Amino acid sequence: MESFVGVVRSGVDQEINKGVLRKKLAKMRHLVIEKGIDPAYLDSIFPQILDLFNPQTVQYNGGIARIQEWKISCYLEVMEGGIPCTNPNLDLLNVCLPLLNACNELFAMWYKQQHACNGKRLESFKVSRVMTFITRYTPAPGEQALLKHIDGAGKVDGSVVVALPVDRWSRPEEENSFIGYGGGLTFWDGKGEDGKSLEVKYDTRSGDVAFIDRAVWHQANPITKGTRWALVIFYKIV
Repeated sequence: MESFVGVVRSGVDQEINKGVLRKKLAKMRHLVIEKGIDPAYLDSIFPQILDLFNPQTVQYNGGIARIQEWKISCYLEVMEGGIPCTNPNLDLLNVCLPLLNACNELFAMWYKQQHACNGKRLESFKVSRVMTFITRYTPAPGEQALLKHIDGAGKVDGSVVVALPVDRWSRPEEENSFIGYGGGLTFWDGKGEDGKSLEVKYDTRSGDVAFIDRAVWHQANPITKGTRWALVIFYKIV
């Protein structure tokens, strides 16, 4: 990870290797690494993100987590055919490119370890971003959370979620902070003694990175105060 010094925290590659082993022993297909992205780097670009963030209203056929009209995300990259919108924010994409490229490397590292014993030939695989967006959650109705869902309706090979900083630039941090008022991620993964998926919760903070395999149920938990920001990337393996 030498090419991403200053973006990726030192030692993350070893943490991914160890974390994947623990999760595979538990029959789980996700992993959360605390501060995998350097929070100081995120602080350095977040004022530009705030300035360029311009959410697009999109309609999802059948809805996503029971929400048909989604209006709290700004799309940097979209799927072929302009899905879910035809006007990605290229200025915001340019600001985030070093971060996105670092996420590519981290996702590829995690995916290779996660699927190493699944009979797949991974020596020459590449990861391709197929959708990238930034979401701002608020306590307003319809904006508090993204409840239990599967990314890309199960049509992507995996995804990454990066927790972004609490906004302390547009107004005082105590006004925008959601800490203590919900947030974080929940996964339904693995199997309990009753055969049902286990519910695993994470109280994520700036720089935490979640790696999610294809068709793993999860949610962005509701907040009741402040704002919560996240970067989400959908991937295909090519």
